[in-house]
Amino acid sequence: MTSNNTAVLIGVSQYRDPSLPDVPAALNSLHAMRYLLTDPDLCGWSEDQVLMLEDPAGAAEPALQLHRLAEETTGTLLIYFVGHGVVTKTGALCLATGDTQLRYPDLTGLEYDKVRSALLDSPAQAKLVILDCCYSGRVIHALSGADESHLADATDVRGVYTLTAADQAAHVPPLEEQKTACTSFTAALRDIVRDGIPGAPPMLALSDIYPQLKHTLKARGLPEPNQRGTDTVESYAFSRNVAHTSGTGFRLIPREREDLFLKILAAQPRHDLSVPSIEKLEDWPGVYLLHQKSGGDNPKIVYVGRSDRSIATPLKQHLRKIDGRHYVDSHDLSFSYLKLDDDLSYVAPERLALRRLHEQGLTPSWNHNGFGNRDAGRARDRTRLDSHHFDVVHPIDLSWPLRADGPALDLTANELAAYLKAELPYIFRFEHQGAGMDGIRLSVPEGSFSADRAFRLLAAALGDEWQISALMGRVLMYRERDARYPSAIRYYVGTEAMGAIPDVYEVPDDFEVADPPDDC
Repeated sequence: MTSNNTAVLIGVSQYRDPSLPDVPAALNSLHAMRYLLTDPDLCGWSEDQVLMLEDPAGAAEPALQLHRLAEETTGTLLIYFVGHGVVTKTGALCLATGDTQLRYPDLTGLEYDKVRSALLDSPAQAKLVILDCCYSGRVIHALSGADESHLADATDVRGVYTLTAADQAAHVPPLEEQKTACTSFTAALRDIVRDGIPGAPPMLALSDIYPQLKHTLKARGLPEPNQRGTDTVESYAFSRNVAHTSGTGFRLIPREREDLFLKILAAQPRHDLSVPSIEKLEDWPGVYLLHQKSGGDNPKIVYVGRSDRSIATPLKQHLRKIDGRHYVDSHDLSFSYLKLDDDLSYVAPERLALRRLHEQGLTPSWNHNGFGNRDAGRARDRTRLDSHHFDVVHPIDLSWPLRADGPALDLTANELAAYLKAELPYIFRFEHQGAGMDGIRLSVPEGSFSADRAFRLLAAALGDEWQISALMGRVLMYRERDARYPSAIRYYVGTEAMGAIPDVYEVPDDFEVADPPDDC
């Protein structure tokens, strides 16, 4: 089984029950945690390893997604929640979602027992839980006393480390400050990781971070956090310590070898990002750079990647992806590469290159912004994207020409969907098992036709029970009605095609969405 990592970040800022006040700072904390995890200088998670669930209304969908992802995770599983925590009459903790009712939290909220069940069922080697909510400390300490129910230690699971914001009420800034502020606990955690800890090891373990976090919050007169770690998971290396200064410890890769590698990589010639150039490459592992013309003499580095098997494979995937996007031209891109003999999963040469670029004040804009992601599956379709995300800056081209000319064709809906999946330069995912598409026939007219025309034909043939949703980075087709996705730019239902405005942070000015023409 291949080791993988998954972080599930849940943030709830809006509540329907007036007894649960809105917490605007929760969304800032949610995004701060994602930036922390995906910062290559800090935690170094990839974008496709981090799932954000923003303002879920009900508890059922987050619980299902959490269980499914936990079952598939064999490396590190991290669960983060920020929002209201509510205690039931029996003393159990519930994580409040948008529709949670304070009077019936066990019926309307995400009971922590369900989170615990996901942890128990996961084969992950390290399991981390960070709870930034009121009463979160109750999952650590069993309660006793005449007026309180006993609470079993919900984190008594081997290999689990739990970090909680407070035993009672967690602290948030005043409402007028929450538009830009994080919750107090997450802000302190973010600052400690971002600033590093002088005198601590090169990698910060959770056991290094917790004492500093507790001291910081206590000094500010804020509620103190709590922790529980089992086995050796509290020694899990959470982040690189940016405050660490080189000492006399043993280095597996001597600094002079790092410098030599980076010098040789920087000296490699550039090649056009084109099929002929890529096909000249041999099947060999290595690290590569993507360069983009930026108006000056020297193209800027926009992406650093590696391949453990063949450099040509990801380069072909990148070229295909870029060709199907707006506001980027593959003719402006080139690549350089260096073949390597090492075990790249051990050496991580792309991280060495990224770190050096950061030290030079250069940030490859396509790293950690979704460019290198593969299809993360149904669980991430409702993720809200930031304005820097590759899919937001370079949305898919629905006018992509599937053919310039050709005869009329009589196909089943399943045959056309399979053809689109194979031919489109972006992801087209559709429901097919037991969907009955083999019994639905349609005619493709002669001549040229685009992706937009193909989706219209499919939608009209399938009828109102189906919906094709074109998101900024992929297209979905499922038997569903009136489903809405934050990053959607167009919906196809029956004979209608409807434009949509994606819900993202700071949408670029040059990206406008309007109702599409009859054939774009």
